[in-house]
Amino acid sequence: MIQWRYMQRCDGAVSTVVSALLLLALVIAVITSINVRYVPQWTENAEHMHMRTVSKDMSQMKAGADLMIVSSAAVKEPFSAGMPITMGGGEIIFFNRYSSSSTLSINTRAVNMNIATELDGVTRQSDDIMKNMGCVDFLSNNYYYPNQRYSYECGGLAISQNNRSVMKMVPHISVSKSSDNIINVSIDAIKLSGSHQTISSNTMEEVYFSYSNSESLYNGSVLVDKLTLILETENSMAWQDYLSRIMQASKINEEQYSLSSNSTSTVLYISGITGADIRPIVNVHVFKVSLNML
Repeated sequence: MIQWRYMQRCDGAVSTVVSALLLLALVIAVITSINVRYVPQWTENAEHMHMRTVSKDMSQMKAGADLMIVSSAAVKEPFSAGMPITMGGGEIIFFNRYSSSSTLSINTRAVNMNIATELDGVTRQSDDIMKNMGCVDFLSNNYYYPNQRYSYECGGLAISQNNRSVMKMVPHISVSKSSDNIINVSIDAIKLSGSHQTISSNTMEEVYFSYSNSESLYNGSVLVDKLTLILETENSMAWQDYLSRIMQASKINEEQYSLSSNSTSTVLYISGITGADIRPIVNVHVFKVSLNML
């Protein structure tokens, strides 16, 4: 009788251990399944939401710079402001505590503009004032969602992905034809001065803008025969598409302009018909830009 009871206790203990092992295996299987099937999707969605936040931050930075120009002109005093950028995202509570990092750079790429006008066979160039226009770049480092780069340059905000770029927020460039057949070309370009800076982070960083001055290259008082706008940037596809839409909306005859682009530059050429019928108005607004310096 004693031996039988002992065997019963042994069977009960073995059953308890087996049940515990089966339960543990089930828990491991569920956790593994969640990590393999669901966590990547959840992380991708979280990174997508982060990129939407970045899009909002970069758009507000562009809008803030525009507002500073208007405010400085109105009160005749320079303005300064810090623009916060959310660098990290993609963390999942209980499953993925780590957020993806991002890189924020200032003036690490070559961005140049050039405006050439011709009047009576004499050519005038914009020269150094529109060279080294500067840029602010945000580059994501996501685990699952496609990486994107937001670039603020020459007053426009471009987004690039897989070697393709589009203009998310347009710069201040307009081309129109008046009732007296005068072609009005207006350009307000933003130049970002400051040293090369780069920071990688998964928290919050800040781009600090300080308005310096504005310089007028053309005030519209002199009409010219021809005008050429050259943009040198890695986002040439975005600029080509943007300028193409501007020219199509301008109602200028196609034989009066040409637009060409390659991987590093975009060229817009406008020619008058009667001679001296292009009115350029070109201003360059200069900001000093830095990272995390209040």
